[in-house]
Amino acid sequence: MYFELEQDIFDGLRGICEEVRENSEKMTVNAMLMKMMDMQDLPMHCPYHHFIVPAAMLTQVAIAEDRDSDTFNEWMRSAEERAKTVPAGFCGECGTCGAAVGMGIFVSIYTGATPKSRKNWQWANEVTGKCLQKIASYPGPRCCKRTAFLAVNEGVPYINDRCGTTLVAGESLNCSYHDRNAECLEGECPFYESENPEKNDGHAIIVGHEMMPRKEPGRTCDCMNRPISLDSKKGVLSWLKDEGDEVKAGETVCEGEVDKRVIEFEAPCDGILVKQCIKEGQVFTAGTVLGYVND
Repeated sequence: MYFELEQDIFDGLRGICEEVRENSEKMTVNAMLMKMMDMQDLPMHCPYHHFIVPAAMLTQVAIAEDRDSDTFNEWMRSAEERAKTVPAGFCGECGTCGAAVGMGIFVSIYTGATPKSRKNWQWANEVTGKCLQKIASYPGPRCCKRTAFLAVNEGVPYINDRCGTTLVAGESLNCSYHDRNAECLEGECPFYESENPEKNDGHAIIVGHEMMPRKEPGRTCDCMNRPISLDSKKGVLSWLKDEGDEVKAGETVCEGEVDKRVIEFEAPCDGILVKQCIKEGQVFTAGTVLGYVND
């Protein structure tokens, strides 16, 4: 599939990343993805997403680690250069989604991996494989938004574990792009913002499949740097906000205890906590909708 890339769009996407870094705007990786996806004139489906994924990751890790401008600019140059080698339609025609490749690009750039590397060569390929498996757990047709979100949700916990980063995926999100996608899976997509009035309470706070525990002062054991799999474990919920409270995007609204570790759940947007679906002290697991924030 041929797609003519426009340098102006790459320049615009890099400009967004540069502004975010200059302002030290810490946010979840998915929020960073959407900030780039919202750029005017960016097509719904396009190989620019192969750059958006590593660029979002590199921007947020640069802020978290206070990287200098020269390092950041070199990272972004490499990410753009490598992303341009992943053709449009790669997912369907070659069986390798560019969003998953984008996560591999991030690991390679961040760790300095080369074809002759050892550990980080393995990490770059392994995270790509994990993301591909997650992406393939849903049917086609392709959706560059869905696959980017899936790659980030699957890849961030792995990367934090292997590379010691402290990125936050921000899995509780509702996709607002479906009205531009004639091929949207709708209810089959985990990020679909339902138009069913019974479910239109706002933006859902959803338990991810893997989540990093909150860092606790004084606790230095390895378990604090490993993601918790909620597919096989249950947690007990505690609310920090009440129904009717105003909340800010990224603000912790509730937390859960799992195996003596604490995980935090953030508000997906600015607004009002309109509904608590799981009450204080009740049990949750992966996929549970904890509540809704209405903007």
